[in-house]
Amino acid sequence: MIYTRFKIVKLASLIILITINCLFAGQLSAQPSDKIYKTWEKGFTQSLRSTHDMALPAWGPYSTNYNGISHVPARNNGIRFDVIVQPSFYLRNNIALASTQRESGYHPWQASPTLSYFSYRYELEWKDGVYCDVSFSEIDKQSRLIKAEFVNNTQSNRSLALNLFSTISFPYNKMVKVTLPEGTSWQEAASYISLTDSVKSPNYNLIYNGQLRGQVTDENAVSGTAIQTSKIAGQVINFKLGNFRHLKNGLLIIRYKNSGSKDVRLQAVVNGQTKKELIFKVAANYAQLNLNINDLKGEFLSLLLKTIGDGPIFLDGFALVNNDEVPAVKFQNEELNLKPEITNVLHNGAILKYNDIDEYYGILWQDTTADRRTILDQSPDEALAKFDNLVKAGHARLNGGRINGNGKGYFRNVFITPIVVKPGQMLSKNFVVVSGSTKDQVVEKLKSFNIQWASFETAYTKRKNEAALPKVNQGGKPFSFSQQLMAATVLTNLNYPVFAGNKYFKHTTPGKRWSSFYTWDSGFIGLGYTDINLGRALESLNAYTMDEQEQSAFLEHGTPLPVQAYLFNELWDKTQNLEYLKYFYPRLKRYYSFLSGAENSPTRRLKSGMIQTWDIFYNSGGWDDYSPQVYTHQKKLEKLIAPVINTAHQIRFAKLLKAAAWQLGYKQDIAIYDEDIKVYTNALQQNSWDEAAGYFGYVNHDADGKATGILKHETGVNYNMGLDGCSPLIAGICTPQQQVKLLANLFTSAKLWTEQGITAIDQSSPYYNKDGYWNGRVWMPHQWFLWKTMFDLNEPERALQIANTALNVWKRETDDTYNCWENFGVETGNGGGWHQFGALSSPVINWYNALYKPGTITHGFNLWCIKQSFGANNDGYKGEFQLFDNTSNNGAAMLLCLNENFEYKAACNNQPVKLTKVANGSYILKITSQSKRKLSIQITKKV
Repeated sequence: MIYTRFKIVKLASLIILITINCLFAGQLSAQPSDKIYKTWEKGFTQSLRSTHDMALPAWGPYSTNYNGISHVPARNNGIRFDVIVQPSFYLRNNIALASTQRESGYHPWQASPTLSYFSYRYELEWKDGVYCDVSFSEIDKQSRLIKAEFVNNTQSNRSLALNLFSTISFPYNKMVKVTLPEGTSWQEAASYISLTDSVKSPNYNLIYNGQLRGQVTDENAVSGTAIQTSKIAGQVINFKLGNFRHLKNGLLIIRYKNSGSKDVRLQAVVNGQTKKELIFKVAANYAQLNLNINDLKGEFLSLLLKTIGDGPIFLDGFALVNNDEVPAVKFQNEELNLKPEITNVLHNGAILKYNDIDEYYGILWQDTTADRRTILDQSPDEALAKFDNLVKAGHARLNGGRINGNGKGYFRNVFITPIVVKPGQMLSKNFVVVSGSTKDQVVEKLKSFNIQWASFETAYTKRKNEAALPKVNQGGKPFSFSQQLMAATVLTNLNYPVFAGNKYFKHTTPGKRWSSFYTWDSGFIGLGYTDINLGRALESLNAYTMDEQEQSAFLEHGTPLPVQAYLFNELWDKTQNLEYLKYFYPRLKRYYSFLSGAENSPTRRLKSGMIQTWDIFYNSGGWDDYSPQVYTHQKKLEKLIAPVINTAHQIRFAKLLKAAAWQLGYKQDIAIYDEDIKVYTNALQQNSWDEAAGYFGYVNHDADGKATGILKHETGVNYNMGLDGCSPLIAGICTPQQQVKLLANLFTSAKLWTEQGITAIDQSSPYYNKDGYWNGRVWMPHQWFLWKTMFDLNEPERALQIANTALNVWKRETDDTYNCWENFGVETGNGGGWHQFGALSSPVINWYNALYKPGTITHGFNLWCIKQSFGANNDGYKGEFQLFDNTSNNGAAMLLCLNENFEYKAACNNQPVKLTKVANGSYILKITSQSKRKLSIQITKKV
């Protein structure tokens, strides 16, 4: 029996292995139910358990290479089928494919939250002179319509072309094959039941990227990963191995690598019986160690491996065989097979079958004049850049329909040209892609679809309507196009595969340039989703939070600023769903506890009470070149200097969880949060406030962890004149005098305020850099925290100043370029960074909806919504709230967006309160000092 990466031939063995794998903690499997995108029915959290995947369909925009549509096979093993669509001019040397890794002329245009429809605009002649809108519409779960709509807005004819490419993508560059006796299965080392260390490192319960403890990527391992044992004595790894053939006596083959300079001993305990020490000899490449097993009983074998302290080794996996079968066990490298078996079932259709994918794929094209070609190159755009390859197969220059590139890739190509589009004309070319479990199933679908082309127009229109944004009041109409592009970008910024918990799955990304997790970025993606689709927001929160059985306290990559806490709060505010709250509260509590020093966390080493996250990641607040942060790292002072922001956000995190605990009746937890809030608040107030500067400062500490003063720049000024120095406002711990100074810094031109919004560093400081990345540019995320905080401070006018400025900046730059930018220059306002960015730019979605979408209410962090409802036509509102943490007696404020066709009046606790109209349908409600903590708000139409 041959076992290649993630492939077991014998089904019975596979079932047993799955059973074993599901036993160990941290296993991520399956995906949530797609019902969460429509409604949260009772029991909906069950499908969230034991998975960090998304509920999105198998067909979607998942490629990390080229733009188009991809299919995730049911086996979910990291292999992906890609279909790339590329419109272009005909017979010109400029057919650079739409790469996800660079600006290449296409723009996310529209998308439905469930991906039943998504589209891209390809600008062939800027701006909208000649373009092609390529869309992907759901026909059924296995099939998608691809429509390419060419438009010529010039005064001359245009000769155009359309290429469709298909290929397979692997998550690795090589594959190791193991040949085993019939009935024997390979078990990877990463399927261990448990791994415990005698000495716990700071990252023991926060493994980067959600990996398992000890897990490392290794393409020379059969499964693509190995488990690295500790060099310290006392580590114990527990395995449960399958004795599938019920051997009475056998031999356990252990494949390992020892790249050290000496042999390594491990103590083995088999079925509770201690064996002699195993000697793993030095082996730069993988080798085998054989262990005789006597008196085997039952279907499973218990194996414990204990480190003695000789050094680390890498464990690949295990196989249990008879003694005389050892020669039959072989390991060898196997080339990745990119070439499919092709069946031309129709003159305008083909079926592709790849060795490493169980499904069959069908491609059907409506234009029967299309050519079929093969491109043997890993970069088809480079091959197509050669003039001889721009012509059709009938031309003598083409080698029998084959384009010979560097030979390292394999693409099937359907080539349609010339496509002549006259001035003012729109012309469409259609394809269908199909997946199926059997060849006959795909053949039947292709034949059926080939006589249904006319009917697809109705399906296309229906799916496109599903991507339409909700209706807004008239004041929001000028911003609708820029919001359409933002929604399309954040909904289609998806990658497959990402890898965590020994599983591959689909995941959001700040931009397709990055095929990885991002903790704080993804928190903002989730916040954006709360105003697009609550199910997408729900699975985003689920991806980054962990239950008690999982090895990591949360999914960590990059800046550990806990944006998920704010997402948690927003989802409650939108739903008041108690099942949701009960499911996520313990996950967020674990997240919070780790940042507070639990589970061997390194965050609470200082005696000042301030939090540091330098040991987790270099970036405290996501602001890479933030001046005092750069200084701290340059001088290697991480152990002695604490920023403000981590402690400030931990206070707000505690307050959000305190409100949730109040709702759930967890009085003991409330006491814990109250004590933490007191400690953290004292730490900042006693050590960090700089009266002269009007900012909180980074705090120096001595070797004993005691605070010694505020970090100063070489000029003698506070080094933290910036957003970090204002972050205690978000925590809600400032005195009235501090609040006045901080607000002045934030909203004074030539300090933090600019024409583009709030920048990261005070422009009057000696370390401000107008050409920096964060220092000297405007970003959206920290402005979102401040936007919410302004409602807590009863300063809603300042909140509107933030939102309106940001929406206008976003509209200007997005309308101008069709790009969704990361950041904006202070001097010019021009967008910069990645051009198809969601993530940290997502707050523009929240601001737009808060101001212009009827049925939206916005308030600060201090108000906890108990229940609320809008009128049937969004022509009224009722809500009950609990007011927390009103220490400065500011009261609170709300922004309500209602049906603009009516005028309204308001009452709080049955007493009239003033409504201030800020736009048609949008109103500010201010709640002044209240002796009562429970607030009943009612908005009704004026008669």
